[in-house]
Amino acid sequence: MTGHKTELTLIKLGGSIITDKKIPYTAKISVMKRLAKELKAINKNIILAHGSGSFGHTSAAKYGGKKGYKSKEGIAKVARDAMEINRIVMDILVEEGLPAVSFRPMSIILTNEGKITNSFFESIEVAFKQGLIPVVYGDVIWDKKWKSTIYSGETILNRIGMYMKNNGFNIDKIIQVGETNGVYNDKKNTIPVITRKTWPNFKKFVFGLKVNDVTGGMQHKIEDALKMADLGIKTLLINGTIKNELSNALLGKKVEGTLIQ
Repeated sequence: MTGHKTELTLIKLGGSIITDKKIPYTAKISVMKRLAKELKAINKNIILAHGSGSFGHTSAAKYGGKKGYKSKEGIAKVARDAMEINRIVMDILVEEGLPAVSFRPMSIILTNEGKITNSFFESIEVAFKQGLIPVVYGDVIWDKKWKSTIYSGETILNRIGMYMKNNGFNIDKIIQVGETNGVYNDKKNTIPVITRKTWPNFKKFVFGLKVNDVTGGMQHKIEDALKMADLGIKTLLINGTIKNELSNALLGKKVEGTLIQ
């Protein structure tokens, strides 16, 4: 490809928006269908990731997995639960007429003490070039030292973003869809922009949600997004409970959220 770079938007549907985090194994089917329709209406080049919500986090809280696991049967359940919510998401995407294909993160990433040693993202790139929508999700990752670790959907998406950028694609932005209007300050107002410079001032307001989230919640999301900002890729955190907020974000229209740059 000479001259023009293919533009690409990365989207993460948070576990809080696609599942009810308070009730184990409860998917929000109607919300997912609406978000899928919004994606279908805006025909953009996208790679999609989603969280595990009350599926993977419920079993991970019980059996471990972040730095190893308590039992083989337990980790098998965590892996199965992560796959289960992915299956539900995939059913909806395909039913809505989106050419979505699922990639199982544990099969394309290997780590040592939580750091990637091997990855095979080329298969995702090839599918994307064919006009398909690659979908990844928060998953158990096999680890040489710890036995296993757990990568959130956005961590995996960010790594794929780095890979695609290094392979000549232009990442327009990363859109993280949650159930809040971005990041809130102490007065419950949205912080419009967060940068490396301003993050220390806001950090004290951002505490993880008081639900099972083995991947570190909001603070982890922001710190991961700041790493992407260092590479020149901005992240927008928006509220998926508001109709058309995702399609507006994709179109570059004004949304109620937080930009991390």
